Amino acid sequence: MTASVRSRLIASAVAFALGFGLGNYGILMVARPDLWLWIVVSLAFMATGAAGVMFADTSRDVSFWAVLGLEVLVVLTVVPLLWTFTVATAPAGTAPQALWPQDVTWRAFDGAIKSDILQDAALTSLLVSGLATLIAMPLAVAAAYGFVRVPARGKRLAYGLVVAVLLMPVVALAGAYTDLLDAFDVYGSRLALVPPTLVLTLPLAIWLSVTVLRDVPWTLLDAVRADGATPRQVLRHFAAPALLPGLAVVALLVFVAGCNDAVLGVALSPDERTAPLPATLLLATGQVADSSSVIAAAGLLWMLPAIVLLLLFPRRINHLLGRSYR
Repeated sequence: MTASVRSRLIASAVAFALGFGLGNYGILMVARPDLWLWIVVSLAFMATGAAGVMFADTSRDVSFWAVLGLEVLVVLTVVPLLWTFTVATAPAGTAPQALWPQDVTWRAFDGAIKSDILQDAALTSLLVSGLATLIAMPLAVAAAYGFVRVPARGKRLAYGLVVAVLLMPVVALAGAYTDLLDAFDVYGSRLALVPPTLVLTLPLAIWLSVTVLRDVPWTLLDAVRADGATPRQVLRHFAAPALLPGLAVVALLVFVAGCNDAVLGVALSPDERTAPLPATLLLATGQVADSSSVIAAAGLLWMLPAIVLLLLFPRRINHLLGRSYR
């Protein structure tokens, strides 16, 4: 038995055992209508296990560990979103008793859109993230050009530092930022959140821009310059088709990431008047009517730009997030 066949059989056994356990737990412990969800999930895992046994010795490049991991990821993503939708659509004054939504009402979505607190918080998020993205993108493109095109010593180390900053927990800097903003007497201002947000947006923009610039046909730029093109012609025949589409998606991703950051908003906003929306959603319990359902509805609405972005540019986003600087 080869290692690949053994690995597939182990993955199949894990998938089947997981599905069998979930199915039995659902039948014994879960009431309808949620019971049908448990059965569907358990059958999917068990079917994966059966397929893994049937195709264990195939010559095709199939990883049943990857299939099992994708199924687990889908379950762990869809179930919380379904519960959030159930809470958001529950009738006024009631708490949902099942995962599957019942007696659906859209009142909470209307309340989220018309809430003054949530409107101000959304405006703060858009303003802060927009300014941080506008500042970060030119700096990121310049830095990415240096990493990709300039032959300099230590650029791999510098790029490693960029990635390290990207992975650093920003909450560790909250105390220092609070003291700094207080020293400049801007603590509590909306615009005061822009410099701290650059800690998130700038490394992310550099990381993504490096991927874009690595795939640019730079020989085209050399050919355009050799033909005596003017700066406007270089922009039209090289930058616009080769750079702008990728960098536009990078800017959108950085903007969405900045809008969804809650750590800095919670740490650096003294009250709800200056807090961005993610921080407000964490702290708004009791501040808005029917807070649980309205907050759930606002969270789902706030996810829509990210979902639209994923639907519009799936291949380019997969390319950006799936490549690294080497």
